[in-house]
Amino acid sequence: MKRFALLTVLLMMIVGASTSQAMANSDPLLPSADVLLDVGHGGIDSGTMFGKYEEKAMNLAIAKKTYKALRKRGFRVMINRTEDYALSDDNTWSYGGRHRKDLAQRVGLANTLQPRMMLSLHINWSRKPYVRGPLVIYQNQSESILLASLLQDALNQVYETEELPVLGKKYYVLRNTKCPSVIVELGFLSNSKDRKLLNDSHFQTKLAKAITHAVEQYMSMTHPK
Repeated sequence: MKRFALLTVLLMMIVGASTSQAMANSDPLLPSADVLLDVGHGGIDSGTMFGKYEEKAMNLAIAKKTYKALRKRGFRVMINRTEDYALSDDNTWSYGGRHRKDLAQRVGLANTLQPRMMLSLHINWSRKPYVRGPLVIYQNQSESILLASLLQDALNQVYETEELPVLGKKYYVLRNTKCPSVIVELGFLSNSKDRKLLNDSHFQTKLAKAITHAVEQYMSMTHPK
């Protein structure tokens, strides 16, 4: 649990929270946050791959840009990894193999820190190389559905697609995270056009801005000032 505590402290530093802030959660020692960015995969877990391209690196690059964009708009943001690192390495408290410990660690952090939302960033894969574009996957609850719809619309505009968000019944993170959460599949590594875009820094910034716009819309609708 020592490394779990250390990661919590690092998250506090990232957010820049002070003890004078009003805390959204029940523990006054933990920072409050509007957004927790869950950076998919990391370390030994590369995620989906295509040649030299690894999902874990793309997830991290886009998450860092999203973090900066959200902070610029005044949101309190946490990110659960800032390097190529497996979250399962921190999990000495749950049962199961590495993959399950990785997922449990992500859920454990979210449920401890209690942000207003969690965005789990990933890159998709299909056996059909022509399949492309973003896909947002939501929990079976109204706030998650709203968040997914806003994110899907914003990302569709970037990709010029018309996808609809989908319900994710089977996903451990969505089933077990208490705050409104979504999985954001940012494109398909298996599609040559998406792959080129996802590796382009300028396009990554466009994705970050689209996510930030959707978060602004969601917050204005659910937590008006």
